Amino acid sequence: GATRRGLAALDAATGALSPWSAGFDPRGGERELSFSSLAVYVAGGSDQGHLWGLDAASGAVLFDRPGFVSAIAASSGLVYVGGVGYTRPVWAVDPRTGQDAAWAPGLTFEYIPATYGWDATHVTALLLDGGRLYIGGRFRTADGRTSLAAVAAGGGAINWRPATPGQTGDPAVALFRIGPAIVASFAGVISAFDVASAATIPFAPDVVGGVAAAAAAPEGVVIGGSFNGSGGVTRLGLASIDLDTYAIEPWTSALSTLPADPIAELATNGTWLFARTEGTLNGNDARFFKIDPATGTVVAERIFPSIATRMRVAGGEIVVATLSRDAVGGVGRLAIGDWTFTALPVTFNSSPTGVDVAGDTIYLAGRFSTVSGESRPSFAALHRVTGALLPWRPAADFPGGLVRTAGGRVWVAGEFRRVGGQRRRGLAELDPSTGAALPWNPDVSGVLSGGSLLGGVHALELGGDGTLYAAAGSFPLASFTDLPERGVAAGQLTSSLVAYSTSTGRRLPWRPVGAGLVAALPDCLFTSFACLPPGEPAPAGLQVAQSGASLAFTWTLPPSATRTGVRLEVGSAAGRADLVTLDLPAGQSAFSAAAPRGSYFVRVRALAGAASSMPTPDVTFAVGAAAAPLDFTAIAAGPLVTFAWQPPSTGGPTRYELEAGSGEGRRDIGAIGIAGAATTLTVNAPIGRFWTRLVAVNDSGRSAVSNEAFIDNTPRYTCSTSPPQNLMATVVGRTVTLTWQLPVDGSEDQPWIIAGSAPGLSDIVSFLAPPYATSVSVVAPPGTYYVRLRAGCFTTASSNEVQVVVP
Repeated sequence: GATRRGLAALDAATGALSPWSAGFDPRGGERELSFSSLAVYVAGGSDQGHLWGLDAASGAVLFDRPGFVSAIAASSGLVYVGGVGYTRPVWAVDPRTGQDAAWAPGLTFEYIPATYGWDATHVTALLLDGGRLYIGGRFRTADGRTSLAAVAAGGGAINWRPATPGQTGDPAVALFRIGPAIVASFAGVISAFDVASAATIPFAPDVVGGVAAAAAAPEGVVIGGSFNGSGGVTRLGLASIDLDTYAIEPWTSALSTLPADPIAELATNGTWLFARTEGTLNGNDARFFKIDPATGTVVAERIFPSIATRMRVAGGEIVVATLSRDAVGGVGRLAIGDWTFTALPVTFNSSPTGVDVAGDTIYLAGRFSTVSGESRPSFAALHRVTGALLPWRPAADFPGGLVRTAGGRVWVAGEFRRVGGQRRRGLAELDPSTGAALPWNPDVSGVLSGGSLLGGVHALELGGDGTLYAAAGSFPLASFTDLPERGVAAGQLTSSLVAYSTSTGRRLPWRPVGAGLVAALPDCLFTSFACLPPGEPAPAGLQVAQSGASLAFTWTLPPSATRTGVRLEVGSAAGRADLVTLDLPAGQSAFSAAAPRGSYFVRVRALAGAASSMPTPDVTFAVGAAAAPLDFTAIAAGPLVTFAWQPPSTGGPTRYELEAGSGEGRRDIGAIGIAGAATTLTVNAPIGRFWTRLVAVNDSGRSAVSNEAFIDNTPRYTCSTSPPQNLMATVVGRTVTLTWQLPVDGSEDQPWIIAGSAPGLSDIVSFLAPPYATSVSVVAPPGTYYVRLRAGCFTTASSNEVQVVVP
């Protein structure tokens, strides 16, 4: 609520805004920020750029130095800055005055010609660590270093020479210190190097270019994408990686040329590897390959004069979804044995983008609204042999993108907010026979990016252990797109990748720093940047018994040959370990202690060397105060929002307080009191975007706050697919009341009400019903009217028509 221009300071504990830097005006915004104990340094602004230093205590401007700066690394002795130009791409200034310091890096940079002849040398990342300054960017030194180098903080080159994946065209754009490694991002490729020796550390596949697909292979994983080189060897869009070492295998596919389009999808049946390219509307044909996964030999190839949007291996064939040049979709079966193709007699008015197979049923998702001339918005099912349309009608209100089936169950994902007759956002489980939505409601709203909520789920994978992985975002983002934004699931902020147990439906405590989801492999979840292993089996059943200030924690440990310890974490809020962290012996399953007054959150995880398992779900307890609620969620369904939570483990509350604010941690919208026995609350939410949290209260006082839940309740245009049903009218005086039922497929949110002077006409009035309404009352002049309801956009289908007589 206060004015700050490009720079602000907040209290780390309370979130309160500090007066620090209140009068600062950068004249154009900030690009970079670094700080030491003395000052804060920012770069940006207009007029070819500025470097500012601001006193760390008062916020007073210490200096304003003109110049373009794209990287800063500050210490109390020197402030290192990076910019453009080979003569001086990195230098240092005095931390108080901003004047040039007598510092030289000890490296000689060479001129790199670019378009129009100017120098392309550019330092884009600096990292100060352990007495060294690590330099990243687009540069070339006289002693042969490119993209990444290290010098002593006091000046002088260090013999630290990592084997960077790029040359001068692939700059290191970000640098981090993670454990024993310096991690660098090279224009979409992430590599890690030993901080002492510069040896490459297994962290992510060392490939140059985009990774769009992955499939299990005998030695680890085969990846496919837009790259045409890796590990110094030509790879033509396919490479094999050993997941134990992350080394690029000698294996290389026998593709004769790099396909016109990237490898878009990979699959395997345990014997063969299958790869496909997508094809384009402007003439590139889709290509399918059958490859020996041991040698890379291409055994068979088939060219489709169309776009291939998805494939799924099922038994002895591959089910293929395609889109022709005239934007009409289709489905066919490619026989693995003789590589012949059989097209099914089915058409879509737009592209199918997801396909899966269960027995004789093919499930499809996409941007279509009709299938073989019948209304099937977003989802459909076909007979696998005949192509006949089956009576499976989820009928989403917005496009579906993906479908997965296993063990007689079906999950769907996309941009929808209603599917199978129920409010379901982004992700749902459907009845495999009817398409009706089942009770599970994860409510994956999307990702929060730049203040906007991008709706839906754009990637969906099912792990062999029964874990369902979803990547939040707006479909059809490519599955290899980096998504560092925060995901929103059931109102809880998380990473853009979320995971659910298919046995319990609960979201798992798995919080990766997300890149787009690519494939769930037997050994790990493979993303565009790393292979995220499921890790050590987690403990379960954490409980806390309390007697005054004395606490007794117990848990169960699964069998494990690799567990080296157990870690007990205690924090001041959900997910935090900011109070106590205890490492216990590998077989210990109980711990007792006393605690001072306060409210606490605790969890346990298993250790396997430096790695750890996922944590148990948080348990909360309190000493001399109320314990905080757990697992607070907020699921939006039209204008209604349902809050749900788990009661605290100890210290039963006499009531709860639901706080709402216009930003994180705020309560400027208001608070609602709730009975202590409640675990849910449904409210008619106001229009807008707001943050909520829950506090438990008992005779001892208020608890710590729960996790926050984010709600986006801004109006959105809805696009209906089917009209309401059973329209009825009653007349009292001159007031006409129309009532109707939502259609079975659940697609209609806001129908048109149409009245005419004769059957089928609309010459009197046409107006939109209120969102989510099932009735409306209007005052009409005397006369005879013929009224019907019409769906919004995909079809002109109408409800039954009723005659209304107003006397």
